[in-house]
Amino acid sequence: MSPSSSATLETYGESADFVRFEIQALGTENVLLLEGPDSPEVRSAAQDAFETLERIEQSLSKFLPQSDVSLLNALGASRQVRVGQEVVRLLKLSREAWEATGGAFDVTVGELMHAWGLVDMEGRVPSEREIVQLRSRCGMHHVGFDEGEGTAWLARPGLSVDLGAIGKGHAVDVLTSRLQERRRGSGLFISGRSSIACWGAPPGETGWRFEVVHPEGEDEPLGVIMAEPGSISTSGSYARRFVRGWREYGHVIDPRTGKPAGGMKSVTVWTPSAVLGDVLSTALLVLGSGALEPHGPVEKLTRAWARACEEARASILYAEVDPSRWGGLRIGTFHLGRPGFKLLSSIS
Repeated sequence: MSPSSSATLETYGESADFVRFEIQALGTENVLLLEGPDSPEVRSAAQDAFETLERIEQSLSKFLPQSDVSLLNALGASRQVRVGQEVVRLLKLSREAWEATGGAFDVTVGELMHAWGLVDMEGRVPSEREIVQLRSRCGMHHVGFDEGEGTAWLARPGLSVDLGAIGKGHAVDVLTSRLQERRRGSGLFISGRSSIACWGAPPGETGWRFEVVHPEGEDEPLGVIMAEPGSISTSGSYARRFVRGWREYGHVIDPRTGKPAGGMKSVTVWTPSAVLGDVLSTALLVLGSGALEPHGPVEKLTRAWARACEEARASILYAEVDPSRWGGLRIGTFHLGRPGFKLLSSIS
């Protein structure tokens, strides 16, 4: 698993009906399009949204020494650390995702990422002994938390937490919820081009049109989708990779083996919430299309996280390695509940 996804989405040209705002946060560029015209009210809504984004980053980023997550990593093996309800909620969701995916989604794989040189992308192949040792320090069963007290702790020294794979989705959900509470109209928020939220629709359109970039960098997109309001999350195993001894290694670690995952090249997920979408897109890179079987991890987690008044829904476009097919890829779609997007075109 990787703490951040590889961007595979591109939007069609921006309309003059929207006002564009940008901010650098969560380790990436973030773009907000709000239905215009430009006005103090629109600018105030954007400012509030970006302040919310920065507040969440101050709490969740492992790269900021004063963040709640950094304090947990530094002190959590020796005592309980007060981290607040936001971090505790994400730890709880991370444990649920870890259990539902059989350990494929795991926010404690940071040391394995370092061992493989996938943080600085220098690339190295650790020994089997090192992998076994590091795997013993991974797993959400080593992370404790108290919802009532707002505290968390780590049961194993050397273990660290990185909420990047779920924290961005959380930030997108909070930001878009605040925007929709403040004002009417359509909008689009793109965080690193890998986590997207859209609401309403562009003027004269029934949905949002996106290109999904080909995982091998081809000029032709993998597919074009028309999505209804919701969240679109995408992960890819191709963007960052290295070669050692004539073998290619991707940047996505399978926490169950401690080694880079293979098979799935890209996953694009539509869901009602970005948190669910980010978890599913990341886990599917490890689990492969077998996780889409009835009563499998995708259905299990989607139903568990659906709100009581809502239908459990997830729509997925994926590219999986298949040497028997022309181009070596099998393109597939999956829908749980009503489809969240319509596939307008694809390479196969």
